[in-house]
Amino acid sequence: MILLYLRKVSTCLLLGAFLTAGIGGCNSPWGTGVAVDVPPVNLARIRQDAIIALRQAAENKIASTRFIALEVIPAALGAQGGAICKQALNDPSPEVRTAAAMGIGDIRYAPAKEKLQKMAMYKVEGAERDARAYCAVVYALHRLGDETHTTHLGTLLFDREKEVRATVAVVMGKMGLKAAISPLKSALSDERDQDLKFELMRSLARCGEKSSLRRIEAHTRDQFVDEQIIAVRAMLELQSPMCRTIFSSLAANDKSPRVRTVAAGSLAAMGHETTALFNYCVRAAMEPRKLMKEALGDRREPTDKQIHFLQSLAATALGEFKRLQAIDIVGYLLKSPDPGVRVAAAASILKALPQSFTPKPIAKKEVVRLDPQARTKPVSKRPKLHTAGAKD
Repeated sequence: MILLYLRKVSTCLLLGAFLTAGIGGCNSPWGTGVAVDVPPVNLARIRQDAIIALRQAAENKIASTRFIALEVIPAALGAQGGAICKQALNDPSPEVRTAAAMGIGDIRYAPAKEKLQKMAMYKVEGAERDARAYCAVVYALHRLGDETHTTHLGTLLFDREKEVRATVAVVMGKMGLKAAISPLKSALSDERDQDLKFELMRSLARCGEKSSLRRIEAHTRDQFVDEQIIAVRAMLELQSPMCRTIFSSLAANDKSPRVRTVAAGSLAAMGHETTALFNYCVRAAMEPRKLMKEALGDRREPTDKQIHFLQSLAATALGEFKRLQAIDIVGYLLKSPDPGVRVAAAASILKALPQSFTPKPIAKKEVVRLDPQARTKPVSKRPKLHTAGAKD
């Protein structure tokens, strides 16, 4: 959702794997110089397996895993995902509640509206006390036609906590209101945190401020890989006219396999897929450590964090290719012991499978009830909210 939280949770994203050609099993050709050793998936079950993986991740005991799951569940599961997000509004983690409310807003899941309205009130049963989650609730209500609390965002955009300011920036950008351009520009001129500057630029671009899109394009040449990746995704979302030119250059020439993989997947999403791009994403998924070592040379050994992140990005990128062969590889990743890999693979499978393929629905799992927040006496208005920051 935001660059700040990407950096907080990236250490739990994914497990590296290494498979070589010709080692038992059933080898499949993937183009020039690439062969993998994975069994073909059962298309009658793979969608169900992906849905189960997302549900399990949404109930994981680790908050960062639940957050990652809630980030993709709404788009991957639609109304079914909306029900999961509604339940997650009771999660003890503010980050998870934030992702859940954002997801509800994204897909306009109306059954959650009454719950959201209670969360937006002050000091009543079920009221939201964290400023980040409150901003996401306001966004969801806005998408569901309730503008009662939208004006509160203007004040929170200048909150002392940078996590709050970042969330407001994301929310305002998602709303896409022309009226938000002026306060966003004011916040950008005052902001000193570089991560937040990027979020503010992206929000301005989402609201139609054209110069911000050019500044985002410049971030694809940033020294930090995280910024490059998010800039590529922002360009794709905003349909920058420079997408194909910049993505093609990054996919061919960038030093980071992570950036090259994201650029390759983004080109595929635009309909510009090639065998070379596909093969590179296959290598990133199946030989992440080898690919990273080739990029780093003898300078240093790639860290587990880098390996895991690369494989996660590869799983997502492969979902953009209109090739059923990609499902075999991503289906293999769905079995990873790492929850981040499973989430990325599950979302990719649901995206890549032909829409005409509809297996039987799976049985609904029992919902785990979480402890509600502390209850307080109602008062007439909402005061300034607070965030627990990194403690959560």
